[in-house]
Amino acid sequence: MNTDAIGGYLGLELPQYGQEWYPQALRFQSARAAFLALLRTHAPAAVWVPWYLCDSMLEPLRSAGSIVKRYALRHDLGCPDIALADGEWLLYVNYFGVCDRHVDDVLARFPHEQVIIDNAHAFFSAARDNLATIYSPRKFVGVPDGGYLATRASVELPEVTDDGSVARSSHLLKRLAGGAESGYADYAAAECSLEWQEPRRMSPLTQRLLAAIDYPEIRARRASNFSFLHECLSRHNSLTLAAAHDCAPLCYPFLGAPQGLREAWRSQRIYSATYWPDLEQSQDMPEFERSLPRNTLFIPCDQRLSPEQLAPLARQVLEYRDRQ
Repeated sequence: MNTDAIGGYLGLELPQYGQEWYPQALRFQSARAAFLALLRTHAPAAVWVPWYLCDSMLEPLRSAGSIVKRYALRHDLGCPDIALADGEWLLYVNYFGVCDRHVDDVLARFPHEQVIIDNAHAFFSAARDNLATIYSPRKFVGVPDGGYLATRASVELPEVTDDGSVARSSHLLKRLAGGAESGYADYAAAECSLEWQEPRRMSPLTQRLLAAIDYPEIRARRASNFSFLHECLSRHNSLTLAAAHDCAPLCYPFLGAPQGLREAWRSQRIYSATYWPDLEQSQDMPEFERSLPRNTLFIPCDQRLSPEQLAPLARQVLEYRDRQ
């Protein structure tokens, strides 16, 4: 019998496409919470992580008291040789969703049971047979929070379910009602609210929203947009990208960003993220990693866009580049 109330006011009308993209994964309120639950359950001797890493993935390591060892990336974003000892884990990030070949390389060189893949930038990249794969769906679709953990290890879900999703949803509604700028402060507050939280189960609201999404259409649009940008810009991109033809990435990373273009785009209400500007402040940061935030233009290629909308952006990249 349906346990929901009968009658009364109406709620949002959401389509039901069947199920979430990863229905078998463990559901947490965020990717970082999923990582923290894994760390606390299995307590690795140490975790090797790249210098080029979002602070949200360092936060669980600090909370768990894990020993952290750092490694520098190759200039194609690949993983270098590492002396991975017994009991240690290796975290590799599928950067911007364009590093599947490097994921395969990592799993060919290191024991699968010691490898964690961070697919926060690569929602549509399937989990391999490794220790764990972590996903952050809100980077790809309009949901307030949520994280997936696909793992071969035994990890118990928390008893407590997250109850903050409603408060984190205002930016989603404001963008519909008043445009991107009207909800940005709420978006930033929602992101901050996920910091330093104890692991909780994914909220019913987020889980229902994730079941209302046409994932094949989103994947196809992202793949088409990425392919278009790659065709336009690959000859001028200092970052060698060898993404699969059906790759559905987070964005198109263009290394060798023309000076002033990001600011010019902002004045045109074209917003290009920066991953991750605070890294430059670390004195120990290798120079390649230190340079990535300021020298890379992360061009949007998400499902809201089309090649026709992206053509002027690609043209501006080349025009600004030719002036310098």
